[in-house]
Amino acid sequence: MNRLILLIVFLGFHHALYSQTNYYGDPASAGDAADRADYLPNTVIVKFKESSATVTKTRALRPQPTLKVARVQSLVSKFPQAALRSGISRPANTSKIGLDRIYELKYTGPADIGSVLRELRSMKDVEYAEPAYIHHTRLIPNDPYYTPRQSYLTQVGAPRAWDLIRNASGVLIGIVDSGSDLDHEDLMGNIIPRGKDLIGASAGNITEDDDPNVKSAANDHGVHVSGLASALTGNGKGISSIAGSAPLLIVKVAADDSPEDIYNGYEGIRYAVDQGAKIINCSWGTSARSLFGEDVINYAISKDCLVIAAAGNQGNDVPDYPAGYKGVLAVANILDNDTRAGTSNFGGYVSISAPGSSIFSTTYNSSYGVKSGTSMAAPIVSSAAALLKSYYPDLSMAQVGELLRVTADNIDNLNPSYAGKLGKGRLNIFRALTQTAPALRTTAIRFDDPGSGTFRAGAEIEMHIDIRNYLMPADGIEVTLRTENPYIQIKADRHQAGDIGTMEDQTGIGAFKFTVAAGAPDNMPVEFIVGFRANNGQYQDYEAFTLMVARDYLNIITDDLQTTVTSVGKIGYASKGQNNGLGFSYKGKQMLYESSLMIGYSARLVSNNARSTAGDADAHFIKRTSIAGTSQEDQIVAEARFDDSAQPEGALVDVKHTVTASKDPGKDNYIIAEYEVINRSTQNIAGTYIGMFTDWDIDGGSSNYTAYDGAGKLAYVSSNTTDAPFAGVKLLSSSAQQQYYPLSLTSGILADDNFTTAEKFQTLSSGVQSPGIGSPGSGYDVSFVSGYGPYTIPSNGSVKVAFAYIGAGSLEELRRSSLNVQSDYNIINDDKETTETLSTYPNPITSRNNSNMAVVVNLPDDVYISLSLFNMMGQKVESLLQNQAYFKGSHTLYFNVASLNAGMYVLQLTFNGKSYTHKISVVK
Repeated sequence: MNRLILLIVFLGFHHALYSQTNYYGDPASAGDAADRADYLPNTVIVKFKESSATVTKTRALRPQPTLKVARVQSLVSKFPQAALRSGISRPANTSKIGLDRIYELKYTGPADIGSVLRELRSMKDVEYAEPAYIHHTRLIPNDPYYTPRQSYLTQVGAPRAWDLIRNASGVLIGIVDSGSDLDHEDLMGNIIPRGKDLIGASAGNITEDDDPNVKSAANDHGVHVSGLASALTGNGKGISSIAGSAPLLIVKVAADDSPEDIYNGYEGIRYAVDQGAKIINCSWGTSARSLFGEDVINYAISKDCLVIAAAGNQGNDVPDYPAGYKGVLAVANILDNDTRAGTSNFGGYVSISAPGSSIFSTTYNSSYGVKSGTSMAAPIVSSAAALLKSYYPDLSMAQVGELLRVTADNIDNLNPSYAGKLGKGRLNIFRALTQTAPALRTTAIRFDDPGSGTFRAGAEIEMHIDIRNYLMPADGIEVTLRTENPYIQIKADRHQAGDIGTMEDQTGIGAFKFTVAAGAPDNMPVEFIVGFRANNGQYQDYEAFTLMVARDYLNIITDDLQTTVTSVGKIGYASKGQNNGLGFSYKGKQMLYESSLMIGYSARLVSNNARSTAGDADAHFIKRTSIAGTSQEDQIVAEARFDDSAQPEGALVDVKHTVTASKDPGKDNYIIAEYEVINRSTQNIAGTYIGMFTDWDIDGGSSNYTAYDGAGKLAYVSSNTTDAPFAGVKLLSSSAQQQYYPLSLTSGILADDNFTTAEKFQTLSSGVQSPGIGSPGSGYDVSFVSGYGPYTIPSNGSVKVAFAYIGAGSLEELRRSSLNVQSDYNIINDDKETTETLSTYPNPITSRNNSNMAVVVNLPDDVYISLSLFNMMGQKVESLLQNQAYFKGSHTLYFNVASLNAGMYVLQLTFNGKSYTHKISVVK
C-alpha cells in the first residue's frame, strides 16, 4: 500500500515537472474555442512525436506535412538543436520534453483554423497541434482621452498591436504641414530640434528660420496632424497614438498669415528626407500635377522614405497630388462604421483607407479638439507605418507601405458604389504586424503604338508590363488588364507571369492589346486596371493607371531629352498647369512650366495660346490636323497644322508646325521647332511679329535668372541652386530683327499675374529689351519672350521661322550646342533649296483635301513672280498671281481649285524672264 502511494506521488510529481498545466480536458481540442484575437492568423504550433520516422535532427529531413484543407507556406523549428545547445546548461532529460520537435507552421487558404488543427491532429506523427497564441498584457493607455474619445484606434487594431510592440521610438516621422506646437504637453517629448520653417510669417516675404512653431489656433492643422502621428502614449496626458513615442520632425511650409495654403510643400519633403525622416506625412494636396513635385517624391523614394498623403476632400475621383504620384501611399477617409466619408476622394490612385471623421487630437496651446478629413486619416496611417517599421526594422519603407496596404481589411461590401476605389481596405495595424501576403506592383508599362505615342483611334496598341513582388513569394501569377471606358476595346487581356520571390522582378509581361474607338474625344484620360492573381487565388490585388488617348500632342524622347509638341503650337504641355505633356526635361531634370506661340499684329491683335489673366489662357489656335510623328533611325520628325480661327478679330493665318529631334549622341539635347505662318487673306499682312513665350522653372523656379547672348541669338535661363542645368531658346532664322523680352513675377508686366494682349505685343516687338533679369547670385521666378519681326506676309504667301530648345549641363555646353543646332538647321534649309523650283501637294487633288492646293516655290533671289494655270490644250484657265514680290527662299502658297473640272493641268511659274512648269491632276 505504501509503495502504491509513493508511486502515485512520484507520477504526480513527474507530471507536474513536465506539464505544469491545470487543463484537464481533452488535449485534442485545446485552443479550438479561443477567440481570434488570441492567436496569430494562419499560424499553428505543431509538435511531432519522438518515434516519428519523419523527425530527425538533420535539417534536410525535417517533417514535411501536407494538408488537404490548406496549403503549407512554411515550417520552421521553434527551437533548433543549435539554439538548445547554446544555453548555459541543459538537463539530460530535455530530449524527453522534445523542444526540438516543436515547429511553427504557416498556411494559406480559406480554411478556418479549427479545420487545420483537426487535420494535423489526425496525423499519426503529430503529438499535438494548437494555435500560436497571443498572450495579452491587456494594455490600456493611461492617457485620459484614450477611452472616451479615441475609438478610431480600436477600429484600426491598435490595442491588439500594442500587445506585440508598444512604441516606435527609433523611426523618425516628418510632418510637412503648417507647423506644430513645440511646447504642447503631449508632443514636446517627441518633437526633435531639427525642425524648419520654410516660409515665415508671410508668403509675400518668404523668410526661412529654425522655428516651425505655430503662432495661433488658426494655424494648428499641423498640430492636430502631429498628435495623430505621434502623441506621447502612456504619459498620463491627453491622447494616445499608434506609434507612441516616434520622434517628430516638424517642417513648416505654410505662412502664419495664410495657414491653409502650402507654398513650399515639396521643398519641405526634400528637407525632411535629408534630415533622416523615414516616413513623411503630407496632409495637403492639389489637383494640379507637378513634375517638379514628382521629382521630389521620386527623390524621397530613392532615399528609402515612405511618403503618406491625404487623398483629398473634394468628394470626387480626381487625383490630388502628391497622393496621386506613383509610390505614394494615398489615404482616403472612412467613418467609424467603415463607410466612405462623403467628402473623401476615391479612385484607383487611393492605396488605403483610415478613420478621418471627427477625429480627436492635439491642438494649439496644449489643448485638444476635433477635426475631419483625409488630413486626419493620413497621419493615422503614418503612425502605423512607424510602429510596423520598428517591429520589422529590416523591411524597406516601400515594403512597410505595401505590408500596411495588403493587410488592410477589405471594406468593399460596405461601400458597393466605391468597390476598388478606397484602396485595398481599411488600415489594420495588428494584421500588418502578424500577417503577410505577396505585394505585386508595376514598375514599368511600355507601349508599342503605331501613332508614335498619340494612341489614335483605330490603331492596335500593344502593352508590356514589368512588375515587382515586395513581400512573400507569389506562385502561378496571372496578370489581367481591364477598363470600364466604352471607347476602349481590349483584345488580349490576360497573361501568365510565373513565380516571383520576395523583391524579385518579372519583365515584359504581355503583350496586352487594345484599340481606341472612333469618336473618342481628344485627350481623353482612360483608367486601366491591372489585376494580379497568385497562390491559387489566395492573393488578389490590383493597380490602376491612367493613359491619355486620342492625343493631340506627341511626346519626344531621346537619351538626354524629354519634351512634348502639340497640335496647336505649344511645346512642353498641351494643357495649362503642366498637364498633358512631359515639359522639357534634360537628363531627368524638369525645367519648363509653359511654352506658347504668339503671332502679333498690333497692340490689340495677337493670336496666341499663352496665359492671359490669372488661371486662364488665350486659345486662338485651332487644330486642323493632329500632330503626327515618324521615328527614323537617326531622328524624330513631327508635324501639325493649325489656324487662328478662334481669334475674335477674325482668322488671319494658317500655321504649319514641324519639329525635328536628333537621336545622335551629342545632338540629342535639343529640338528644332519650325513654324511656317501662311497668309490666307487677300491682303498682305504688314508689321507681324512671331515669337515664343517660355516660362522656365529650374529646380523649383523661385531662384532662376535669364540673359540674352545677342551674338549667338541665344536666350537662356538657369538657377542659383547647386549643379543646376541650363535651358536655352536659340533663334535659328535670320530673316528679321531679333526680339528678347525678359519677365519676372515680382516686377514689370507679369507682377499683377495678368498678361494682356497689349503686353504680349510689347514683348514681341521691343527688340532686345534688356540683357536679362537676375544673375547667378540673385534669382527670381523668370520667363521670357524671344522671336522675330517685323514681317510682311504676302497674300497667299508665308513666312518661316525656327527656334531651337536646348538643355545643357553648363553655359559652355549650351553655347556649343547652339552652334551645332544652327549648323543642323542650315543643312536642312540647304537641302530644301536644292529641291525643285516649283512643286505642289497633294497631287492629285481630291475633294477629301477640301480642294486646297499647296504650291511650293524656291526662289534664288528677291523677285517678282507670276503663277498661272493652263489646261492640256495650252489655254490659260486661271491667273493665280500676277507680278507679286517675294523674298529669297522657300514659300508655300495655297489656292482653292474647287471650281476646276477633273483632269490634267499645267502650273507655270515665271520670274526674271524664266518659266518653270509642273503638272497637276484634279480628281472629282
